[in-house]
Amino acid sequence: MENMIILKIIRKIGKILRGGAGKKEILLGMLCGVLIGFNPGASLTLALAILITLLLNANMAFTLLGVALGKILCLVLAPITFQTGYFIIHNAGLEEVFRSLCNAPVTALMDCNVYAMVGSLPYALVIGIVSGAALGTAVIRIRKKMLELDQHAIIGKTFGNKVARLLLRLAFGKSKLSFEDEIPKKSPLFRKSGLILVGSIVVIGLLLELLLLDMAVKSGLQSTIAAKTGAEVNIGKAHLSLAGGKLEIENLQVTDPDKLTHNLVQIDTLAADISVSDLLRNSYAIDLLAGSTLRRDVLRDKPGKLLVQDDKKKAADEAGEAEDGKSLDTYFAKAKDWKKYGDKAYEYLKKRKDNAEAVAKGEKPKASKEAAVADAKKLGFLKAAADLVADRPAWTIRTIQITDVHLGKASPAYTFLGLYVSSHPELDTHPTILSLMPEGDGNPAAKLVLRFDDPAARHALTANFAGIDIADTVETSDSFPLNISEGQADINVDGTFSADQLDLPFTITVHDLKADVEKGQTVMGMDAETATEVFSSMDQVEIDGSLGGSLLSPRVNIDYEKLTASMKEALVAAGKKELSKRANKEMDKAKNEAKKQASEEVDKLMESDEAEEAKTKAKDAFKKLF
Repeated sequence: MENMIILKIIRKIGKILRGGAGKKEILLGMLCGVLIGFNPGASLTLALAILITLLLNANMAFTLLGVALGKILCLVLAPITFQTGYFIIHNAGLEEVFRSLCNAPVTALMDCNVYAMVGSLPYALVIGIVSGAALGTAVIRIRKKMLELDQHAIIGKTFGNKVARLLLRLAFGKSKLSFEDEIPKKSPLFRKSGLILVGSIVVIGLLLELLLLDMAVKSGLQSTIAAKTGAEVNIGKAHLSLAGGKLEIENLQVTDPDKLTHNLVQIDTLAADISVSDLLRNSYAIDLLAGSTLRRDVLRDKPGKLLVQDDKKKAADEAGEAEDGKSLDTYFAKAKDWKKYGDKAYEYLKKRKDNAEAVAKGEKPKASKEAAVADAKKLGFLKAAADLVADRPAWTIRTIQITDVHLGKASPAYTFLGLYVSSHPELDTHPTILSLMPEGDGNPAAKLVLRFDDPAARHALTANFAGIDIADTVETSDSFPLNISEGQADINVDGTFSADQLDLPFTITVHDLKADVEKGQTVMGMDAETATEVFSSMDQVEIDGSLGGSLLSPRVNIDYEKLTASMKEALVAAGKKELSKRANKEMDKAKNEAKKQASEEVDKLMESDEAEEAKTKAKDAFKKLF
């Protein structure tokens, strides 16, 4: 088998050398092949390159050679083509040209915003032309030498005997023509059967597209969502009807990148109306996206794969304690997770606000080389693309409605409503509104209003959740040594925020609490025995506070005076007057000691160089309160 393949390759090379392909065909073959190979992904550009190759009178053998060469160089030169593409799009004065191409019908499907695609063009043209010309010249020279040998009297006589003809046939294949007859004359630029061939390929391609459309849609959706989340995405079934203009998705599972054994989100069904004109523009305006049965934190059948590793460190990880509030890690053992979510929210809100300010001034958002490089490292140099949206978002969903939404195991059923959700909300004239409605109740349990339509306006958040199980939510830690076996909380939040400033007052009412304190630990200045008795005796307690700071460095501020007063009232109401007095005495004593020690450490900090040690001691002093 291997010998036959080698023999076929030798015959193919021999046929090329003997005749059948002129310099023009070789040049066209190499050029088209390299252009095809340099394409970083499947797009309309790749399809057009293949069709043009079939239409032109390009030699297929050299086309395949060019494809192999182009694909190898595409992978090797990816970082260079990315940099070149960024320069051509943003720094060569052609950004508006590419913006027009990316927002026009049909050309929007050509990936003209992909840096590696645009950056590969000059390299593909130079390499294709140079290699094609060099190989064409070399083949013609060898062919002429062979013709000279064929016309030589002695050598020609030698090639004329039966043994020589048999060897030539093995090497070059069967041919009744002489070397001179096989040397091609002037050939046309286009293939004679090119139009028929291209037409046939287009028809076959369209038929295959219709047959494999659902598979292509499924693969495309999985890749798009995975690029955003950084983890594996699975879709049970996807169906797109071009005639009816309807998209249906079943069993969508998005892996949690922080917990690969579970799904971040799992939705049973989704359906939306999509027009063919939107598909041609590569932009979508959906009136209604309807779905049902959404679950969070669902165990997967098998662990998903992590596709994107984001190892960037944010300033929030190094942020110190604020003087007027304690860091989140004072209260929650999972503070790092919250901070990470805050980092992502900060990046999103900051970018959208900057874009909204640019739009308000009639300017286009400026490209960031840092952001482009970060995307390239995250997605790959061959996939990173410029954001060249013009005057309308890449996609807009005017209404989202998903019923039977469950946020946790014991969560009641909600209906999720979204209004004017889009890829570029700053280009929309409406605010984005996300609401969570209890089924059978008209009042939202949570409502988020994002004001990207007005860069001067602040975003708003309201939330009213009752009966949240805190036994699994609040975990014990050195700074919060309270073991909660049972307990529920009612949470009310009503405030405004931006990326740089949070102003979210809240009230948390804790009730039906069963908890104990680890031996040897203190909570709010009370020893373990007193604290356990206090928390076991109260029917309910109110905690008032606010979330301030910024998304990068959030700060929780608790109204300590009101909290202690609420605890005293709860103990008195439960007939625990003596316990109330004892707890009050211990809390006041611990509070005064903490303030005194913190003041002493601040004085030391001002007088010595041992800043870090003093800061740690002051922090430990305040921790005695909680």
